[in-house]
Amino acid sequence: MIKNFPLLIFFLLSLSTVGQERSLLQGKILTPDGEIFSINIVNLTSKTGTTNNSKGEFEIEVVVNDTLLFSSVQFDQREIIITKEVLKKAFLTVLLVEKIDELKEVSISNISLSGNLAKDIEDIPTLTQADIGFPMSDVPPPTSIERKLTTASSGMDLLFNTLNGKIKMLKKAAANEDLSQLVDAGENALPESFFEELLIPKDKIRDFVYFCAEDPDFHTYLPDARRLELVAYYREKAPTYVKEGM
Repeated sequence: MIKNFPLLIFFLLSLSTVGQERSLLQGKILTPDGEIFSINIVNLTSKTGTTNNSKGEFEIEVVVNDTLLFSSVQFDQREIIITKEVLKKAFLTVLLVEKIDELKEVSISNISLSGNLAKDIEDIPTLTQADIGFPMSDVPPPTSIERKLTTASSGMDLLFNTLNGKIKMLKKAAANEDLSQLVDAGENALPESFFEELLIPKDKIRDFVYFCAEDPDFHTYLPDARRLELVAYYREKAPTYVKEGM
């Protein structure tokens, strides 16, 4: 029994190693305005990292309970813990929010300085952003198309842009941009193999998701917490699409 003890230890250690075997996780980064920059993607657990391509796609090795950190100059940092569900799908969709740099407090004074630095610093009134009229809001900044639409809808530009159809064109572009982001999220929420089970060819997956996105309630199924409802929704829509949409 003593002779076999080292073999038992080796066997248990082998099982532990197998249990921690890393898997390749694919994913895609989404941003509110659709502009994808180079994002630093770091597995804080394994101390490894990567970055995304121009389409926002990335690959990184993970195991359950690893923590991924997504960071860049343009967007707020986001940490995601790898769960069994994420690992089972082998695909992760990450939405990043544009970083808003708030102004630091500024000091404004019209008083006369005495020359005594310690005393003068105490006498200088310190004002916050609100005190000097800068807006302080948690509302996300507008996208590039929304900014163009605001400009086109103000002042004398309103009349000319209404006549030449520019406002109508920008409104349509903004609507298309929102729809495209919904479809991106809906397409990346589940692996290609799931859509193949629904008899939808690989080159028709995005068209199928567009078909589903015509439903005004489609966006409510996209959060991770409602993934099972999204699966059921796709299964319900697939027969109609296969019969009519293709």
